[in-house]
Amino acid sequence: MTRPAPGAEPTHDAAPVAARVVLGRPDAPRHAVVLAPVLARWDDGAFFRPIAGPLLDSGHRVTIHDTLSLMRDGDDLKSLVRRWARYLAPRERLRGTAPDAHRPVRDEAPDVLVGNALGGAVVQGMLTKPWTHRAKVLLLSGPTVADHALNTALERIAATAEAEGLPAATRLLEEVVRGPGGPARTADPGSGPPDASRTPDDSRHPDASRHPDAGEPAAARRLAAGLRLLRDADARHAVRDFPGPLLHVYGAQSRLVRRTHLATGPLPQHRLVAVARAGMRPHADRPDLVRHTLTRFLGAELT
Repeated sequence: MTRPAPGAEPTHDAAPVAARVVLGRPDAPRHAVVLAPVLARWDDGAFFRPIAGPLLDSGHRVTIHDTLSLMRDGDDLKSLVRRWARYLAPRERLRGTAPDAHRPVRDEAPDVLVGNALGGAVVQGMLTKPWTHRAKVLLLSGPTVADHALNTALERIAATAEAEGLPAATRLLEEVVRGPGGPARTADPGSGPPDASRTPDDSRHPDASRHPDAGEPAAARRLAAGLRLLRDADARHAVRDFPGPLLHVYGAQSRLVRRTHLATGPLPQHRLVAVARAGMRPHADRPDLVRHTLTRFLGAELT
């Protein structure tokens, strides 16, 4: 894998640094691109796997990206959106076989764009690009606009990560993202359901507080920087003018991204679905219902 030099813009031959996973057949006729939420540590796409079935069953290969893998020091949300738009945009390349070895061909744009939380904000920011207009767009608790309440909640968690470390910030984040009445998770913030076969970090290492993870400070900084990217986010114009199908799925009991943070355009194919008895992670709290919603959204693409 070719990796971009620190601070360099990625080329189309370079994948996000150790931060993508592909599900499904490489020769699948359709392609879905998924951008992840803020994760203190990349989870190899675990957050999305519980609801990937409808996409795989309808003939998509699914590429799941760590949204923060293209973040650079000093980025704001617009900078990250521009970088992802350049990275994902179709580009011309040369055929590799005769007799057309020198005839340019153009890669296809994604058929489905999916964004969860921060990934959803990035996807919405890219919707001004014409190559996105042939795609269906699915947003999982992806804020269109951040108000004072959302800014304040995210800053509180980011400041806690910097001042008190990752465990304290994770606990604080779990208070606002878990479903109503749900138990606090020990998995990384923003990740999918914890693996039941694994014990929590603290129970694995009773003296963990005296032997912190060597990578924990970096993970805390990554969490703080990722959450702050959403400050004052506003993609309402991009969403309003998007001509394709667009679906927001969010938890009706979310204490972080709420209905007030989501916007659609005037077109009838722009919809919002509130998942009852779910928090910030409706795809983790009620995966069966979200899979059913996704199947209906894909509609005629099902094979």
